[in-house]
Amino acid sequence: MSTSAKVTDTQSYNDLLQPHIMADPYPVYDVIREKEPVWWNEHLGSWLLLRNDDVLEALNHPEKLSSDRTSAFLGHLSESEETRFQAWADMRRRMMLYNDPPRHTRLRRPVQRGMSVRLSNQMRPKIQKVVDDLIDGVIERGECDGIQDLGYHLPVILNSELIGIPEADRNKVKNWTADFVAAINAGGANVPITDLERGQNAVLAMREYFTDLGERKRAEPQEDLLSSLVGRDENPLEGDDLVATCIVVMFAGLETALNLIGNGLLALVRNPDQMALLSAQPDLMPSAVEEFLRYDGPLHLVGRMATEPMTIRGARIAKGDKVLVMLGAANRDPNAYDAPHKLDITRADNRHLSFSHGIHYCPGAEISRIMGELSFATILRRMGDLRLGDGELEWQPNLSFRGLRHLPLEFTAGPRKAS
Repeated sequence: MSTSAKVTDTQSYNDLLQPHIMADPYPVYDVIREKEPVWWNEHLGSWLLLRNDDVLEALNHPEKLSSDRTSAFLGHLSESEETRFQAWADMRRRMMLYNDPPRHTRLRRPVQRGMSVRLSNQMRPKIQKVVDDLIDGVIERGECDGIQDLGYHLPVILNSELIGIPEADRNKVKNWTADFVAAINAGGANVPITDLERGQNAVLAMREYFTDLGERKRAEPQEDLLSSLVGRDENPLEGDDLVATCIVVMFAGLETALNLIGNGLLALVRNPDQMALLSAQPDLMPSAVEEFLRYDGPLHLVGRMATEPMTIRGARIAKGDKVLVMLGAANRDPNAYDAPHKLDITRADNRHLSFSHGIHYCPGAEISRIMGELSFATILRRMGDLRLGDGELEWQPNLSFRGLRHLPLEFTAGPRKAS
């Protein structure tokens, strides 16, 4: 790694997992973007790209900044630890998120077909029913946890149905998924050994589970994604490729939808003028969801590895260097957005990067948008005078996925069933 000159007042931000930074990272992003838009973070052993145009350029050139970076991001492990966590690392390497074409193309295409706009829209009645059922469970209390009571259950139920996971198995798959996600922090850089242990155990359990479920779906196919993946006439997914694809669909869908709903609700209750506007003009909902995604998106960074030496804004990045592409910082870049720190649900031309960009654009983006639209619309219709409840907000200690552990809400009960 070769570094450019450092600006000393950015070094106190090396540990981005500090609680006060996790609570509001955007002022920190502003300082670093202004001082060192291509910043070497000693704590993470990675370059960070924080400007919107640099982030777009990086995402548009996978041949220069590769997604195949598992080995680079686990370089801090000893030889014995690499052997110990080999199953976790091997499964991660097989996921579409961590591959370049042509392998990425082969893995992504069948998943994208299973999450088309048409098929996503067909799920609207089911999504609406699940949202109403969840609200029915808390409506008479006048208070709830927006994460644990609402946001968490919706994507678990719907992603499980999408994949084809039986209802009786959802809870254990959810727990395995959470353990796997715990081992993916800042692209895998400097992950604690205890989290890697959880990830390893989760992978071993899910390998056995999805291999067995795939065999059952191949024998008795149903209308779900897993049946489609194993039943393709040409190049069906098999073995660990199949398992890895199921895992990535589950964890990416869960984290994206959960954090969109949680972060969006927090943005609304902290901006009552925007909540009142959205309640009065529900036709603004699609625009509002895009603004929630930009303002405090569910995915804050993606990791890459330099495949060749390059210089970006004077910073000399060596071949093999780790690069963190900071989507959350790019979404608040004043060079790309007017008043970027203002929540504006009427914002026009809102081309945010919360679903990434280019060949790795999230294939489940449309389903996540629909979950968000129906969740926010139903919550605002049925839970009047929505406001923050008592309790300190605590953010998940994860730089990649930005989301709350809990969101205490209070409200005035509205209709029990949707009108």
